[in-house]
Amino acid sequence: MSVTTHLFRGLQNRGRLDQNAKDKLDLTRLRARRGEKPRTKAGQVRQAWPDIKALFEAGHSLKDVWAWLNEIGIEIGYARLSHYTGQLKRRDQALAAPTDGMSREIGNEPERPLAPNDPLANIREREDRRSGFQYNSEPDVKKLI
Repeated sequence: MSVTTHLFRGLQNRGRLDQNAKDKLDLTRLRARRGEKPRTKAGQVRQAWPDIKALFEAGHSLKDVWAWLNEIGIEIGYARLSHYTGQLKRRDQALAAPTDGMSREIGNEPERPLAPNDPLANIREREDRRSGFQYNSEPDVKKLI
């Protein structure tokens, strides 16, 4: 008996997906579960997120949304809901952000591209931002008094 036959002895079709073309996936059972209430609070908020986002866009407050969610059976604390909605908003912003390779600006300072394998990049960046007096052993003569 070959090793392959021994390994796949207990599996139907010897583990090959293309063995029988008539064996199709029946996803109707999975699709039927879409409307079920998720087990976790995070999953419940994530399931209701499109509606919650629409309420925010319509001008409703988080406090009102929190009360309405508790009325419909998503029993969640206000602080936890605030945390989850913040995460979902940040995820949506990250997905909507352009990824064209252009540098984005943080405050007034543009983001500098770092060398890909520079182990001292974080130290150099910190040195550039250091505040206070910085001694220069080779001063520029034109900048002197």
